Formats: sequence, C-alpha cells, structure tokens
Amino acid sequence: MSKINITARPFNLKLRHPFGISRGSILYAKNVLLTLTYDDIVAYGEAAPSVYYGEDQDSVIEFVYGFIKRRPVEDYVTNIHKLKEDLDFYSQNYYPAPSYSARVAIEMVFWDLIGKLNNKSLYQYFFQDDPFLSDGSEYSFIPPTSYTIGIDDISVIKEKVKQAIVSGHKILKVKLGLGYDEDVNILKTVSDCAGDSGIKLRVDANGGWDLKTAERIIDVLPLYKVELLEQPLPKGSINLLFYLTQKSTVPIFVDEDCLVVGNIEALAGKVNGINIKLMKSGSIIETINMFNLASSYNLKTMLGCMIESSCAISAAVHMSPMADYVDLDGHMLLERDPFTGLQFSHNKVIPSFDSGLGVYLSEC
Repeated sequence: MSKINITARPFNLKLRHPFGISRGSILYAKNVLLTLTYDDIVAYGEAAPSVYYGEDQDSVIEFVYGFIKRRPVEDYVTNIHKLKEDLDFYSQNYYPAPSYSARVAIEMVFWDLIGKLNNKSLYQYFFQDDPFLSDGSEYSFIPPTSYTIGIDDISVIKEKVKQAIVSGHKILKVKLGLGYDEDVNILKTVSDCAGDSGIKLRVDANGGWDLKTAERIIDVLPLYKVELLEQPLPKGSINLLFYLTQKSTVPIFVDEDCLVVGNIEALAGKVNGINIKLMKSGSIIETINMFNLASSYNLKTMLGCMIESSCAISAAVHMSPMADYVDLDGHMLLERDPFTGLQFSHNKVIPSFDSGLGVYLSEC
C-alpha cells in the first residue's frame, strides 16, 4: 500500500469586516490547513480553533503531528470509524488539552481522500436517497443559510446589511450581547435597513446577557419578527435557560452549551433547539450522531460554523439536509476564500457534487 503523507500549517483568513460578537472582535481567523497526499491524490481538511474552547493554531498542529506519529494511518482509508475511535482515545489519554477542531480536521481530510478514491461526493456516504439532486433546481430539502451581521459601529452595520441584501441573502443573523440599549439599537438599525425586503432576522447573543437583560429583550424580539434566539445566557445556565424558554415566544437555541452528543440529554425539554458545529463536535461522525439524537428528543437543529474557508464549510454543507436551520456563511465573510467549489443558489449553500469535499485550493 502506498504511504500517506499529512502536513499541517497555519491558515490565516482575513475577514471582509472585523467580526464582532459579545466576547470580542477579530479581523483574521487563525485556522489550520491539513494537506494529505496519497499516490497522485491530494486531499484537504481544515481546523478553525477557538480560544474559547481551549484551542489555537499551535495546539492543533501539535495534536495533528502527535497523532499521526503514533501509528501508521493507511488503515483508515478503509475504516474511517476506527479513525474516530483512535482520535477519541488519543485525545482522552495522551493529549489533555481540548482538541475538537484538530480531530475533525483529521477526520475531514480522510473523508476527502476516501471520496476521491471512490469517486463519490461526501454526502453520498450519509444519505440513501439523494437530497440534493432529486428535487430539481431549488434544492427544497436544503434549509436556506443565514448571513451574520457582526457587532460593529452602527454606520458599518448599515453598510453590512445593504451589502447582504444586494448579495441575495434573505436571512440575517444579528450578533448582540452588549446590553439592552445597545442591542435594541442594533436590532432596530438592521430591521430599518432591511425595510420591506422580506428579510428574516435571527439573534445571537453568544451568552452575553444576564437573566434580567434577557427577560427584557425577549419581549422586544417579536416586534422585529425575530425567527429564533441563540445562546442568550452564559454557558452553564441551563436551568435559567429553561425558565427563559418558558417565557419566550421566540424559540431559544443553545450553541456554547452544546458541543457533543453527551450534552444533548441535559438540554432536552429545556430549550427549543441546538446549534451543531463540526468544530465543536470534533468529528463528522459525531455530528451525524448529534442530529439523530436531537431528533429523538424533539430538539430542533441548526447546522453552524466558525469562520472557515470553503474547505471546512463544504464538509458541513454535505450534512445540511439533516438540519432544520442552516448558518453556513463563514466563507462568505472572508475578504478572499482560498478554496472554490461551493455554490450559493436560492439562498442556500450547495456542494459542487465532485468527489470528496468537492472543493479546490485556488491560492496558498
């Protein structure tokens, strides 16, 4: 069998605008790109580490090289589930720091390789029927994506909303979490800019409110026809979230409170839905398991992302038919996306249908 070679390097992505949330603002996403070579095939994976979840570029690169040095990786070409098991074991026993994005990047690069070896698009491994091609050009089985309006100066927010509308976006996720007055002003600004264009609004506080502020704001959200509210309270406030969910007429989803399958049971019956992200779950296989378990508990699901290029976004896009809501706009927020292959049609992100992830590195 031919030998597999894997490299990991910093992959810095500049945003079109500074991306602001309640915890701060960034201009660059400091990601990591994995490149795998196997005979004449080149495969890719991407990690988008978050300091909030205990990762950074250095820790991801350290994890990747530490893992691949422990044993030959060629067997994973025919046993991707064994790869997940070994990544989990290595993470739990040899690498005490968090490694969510590092693990999913390794799994992702092998999924890309396996798809290319078998001339199959990634989603074809997940669905018996074809959710992308069987319903014609409007992709009715795929939820439309939201587009994020980050916290910024009011003048910049107005410009972002105008650009989003011109680009064809129909759902805007508005980042809040500064405080009642500031947040209501932002929400009103976005709503006024959207006017009668038919734009739907979602709100994400990233845990930036205390209970008193959240109680006040949930009474305001219906005035702006907000579709859903994401993570209003800090991580770990599940009982307070339950109280808030009972009071709110707007569905409440959690993001920071739900990383992996093991978090779902405690949230069942407490909130309306969860935001599932590859970079939190640590695995494409884990992500699929999360969708299945959430459905069994009657929890709605959103498929989200970090700031990522089309490489990592594409891996999520292949699973988008599993979700009730989609927020896969990370690549659209970049000044320049180094990968090509994804399509934006009918306000939905659609894969290229080429083998593997279906994306191509266009610049280094």
